[in-house]
Amino acid sequence: MCKISTLQVAKGLMEEHNGRAPRGGLRSISRFYAVQMVYRAIITGSSIRKILVELKKHSEVVLSEDVSVSEMDNVFFQLLLETVEKHVEYVDEVISKNLSSNWKIDRLDNVMKSILRLGATELIYILEVPPNAIFNEYIEISKAFFEKSEVAFVNGLLNSILKQHPRDSEIVSRS
Repeated sequence: MCKISTLQVAKGLMEEHNGRAPRGGLRSISRFYAVQMVYRAIITGSSIRKILVELKKHSEVVLSEDVSVSEMDNVFFQLLLETVEKHVEYVDEVISKNLSSNWKIDRLDNVMKSILRLGATELIYILEVPPNAIFNEYIEISKAFFEKSEVAFVNGLLNSILKQHPRDSEIVSRS
């Protein structure tokens, strides 16, 4: 399943931005790390809130030679995690409705479930980022863990979710 290491992905995200990442680059790393935190919550049965408390105790975790957890876009990272935790039941329902009839969300790999939960959450609730940027981010994250067919699955499912939850340019965020 996992094709490359977290360190390789973090370095790749930084290289795209010539070393020091602009806000968008730090958001990319925030998303990637958020996927790991949602995954951790799934496999440990812990709440995301508890995982965030633990993370604050260890805020000098290094994601790459250039970025530690304390240097990423922490506000965005926390917003992603708090929003997914607040709306996880609805987000899972939306994901489930977009799976083929013989699939249940519980059958999804936990990494895939984490990616889809965050991507769907961002598309539905965090409207400050354009959908194309969200698609690109979660497709790139998917490439770190999965083969081409699974990456296409992420793209297709997120596209279906966006069609069901069109964005209103007047809305800044949904609660």
